[in-house]
Amino acid sequence: MASSGGVDPTQLLDAVRMLGARGLYGLVWLDEQLVARRRFGTMADFVPLGQAVTDSVTPLIGFDEQIQALITHPDSRLEMPNVAIMTSADEPTTRMNFHIYWIETERQFLMLVSQVLSTGDLEIGLALQVRKRMMVEAELASKSRELAVSNAELMRANRDLAEFAYIISHDLKAPLRAMRYYSDDLELALDSPADAPGREDPRVHLASIRAQSRRMAAMLTELLAYSKIGRKVEAIDRIDTRALVERLVKSIPHAPALKITVSGDWPVLDTLAAPLDLVLRNLVSNAVLHHDRTVGAIVISAAMQRHALRIDVADDGPGILKAHQESIFLPFRTLSESQSGDHHGIGLALVRKTVDVVGARLDVISDPSVQRGTTFRLNWPLAILT
Repeated sequence: MASSGGVDPTQLLDAVRMLGARGLYGLVWLDEQLVARRRFGTMADFVPLGQAVTDSVTPLIGFDEQIQALITHPDSRLEMPNVAIMTSADEPTTRMNFHIYWIETERQFLMLVSQVLSTGDLEIGLALQVRKRMMVEAELASKSRELAVSNAELMRANRDLAEFAYIISHDLKAPLRAMRYYSDDLELALDSPADAPGREDPRVHLASIRAQSRRMAAMLTELLAYSKIGRKVEAIDRIDTRALVERLVKSIPHAPALKITVSGDWPVLDTLAAPLDLVLRNLVSNAVLHHDRTVGAIVISAAMQRHALRIDVADDGPGILKAHQESIFLPFRTLSESQSGDHHGIGLALVRKTVDVVGARLDVISDPSVQRGTTFRLNWPLAILT
């Protein structure tokens, strides 16, 4: 008949015998005087029968009182883990665990002898624990890096928000103020008699209001484009950089007397094509837009560096004072009144933000007190991290 756990008692007895025979454990029954009366399993063979274990088993010598105390505390046990013992003269010293119990119903002690984990087992266990700890530490490090990236992104977003608040509160007020002034002038013109001396045509003021409205719409469109830089993942493409720069030069309107030259070493790169096109297009357009002469030259040159492609956009225009070389990268900042109404001074702001996002570097080289001209030096990284 099977037990309540579904295990046949015969099978259970066979399993106990097999494990004992293979040296996994040993059992020794002791009488009330601690004399070994029976034993089971090869691991218990070193215990002599007919002798008190406190006389014959070295680790138990002197433990008579502790073992006898189990009689009055039958729910407790005596444990002696990891004890070194010589089982015979021919066998090397081994390490064992001793557990002694009092069996009240049989009025005898039961001593369980079990094998201590080998050094190899301990090393494996330790290695597993170390590996688990390393995995936890690696995960924590990864989370820390993710948190650092998130914090950096949050700081960038806060900085952008502050910048946008300034732009909206300051720069976008200019066309609004102009529209208000033109509206006042229109109202005066409409209230004046048609034949009044010096009366301005109301259509002139309406045209000015429409122009300022278009200007604000264009500023808002460019501001939206500026806000999107760095918030999308660009695909890396293989591009011929010389072909790229030659195409954009042909697409930029400029006076015939303003000569644009492409020179230097332009390699084929696996890089972010759209951002590179945006940066170069705006740098060249800026050089054309702010040139103060009908005749001039712009040279776009490139040279391979160890970790970057260096690109110079050099012109022989009026130059930029050092005091203004940072402010030109702010949205809607211009130093020249000669630009057309289609430009609102956000091109270089787009350039700076794009450069920061891709990990490039842009320097301004100009000193009008020494000589004319400005060079924008771009160091575009050969390895782009996306």
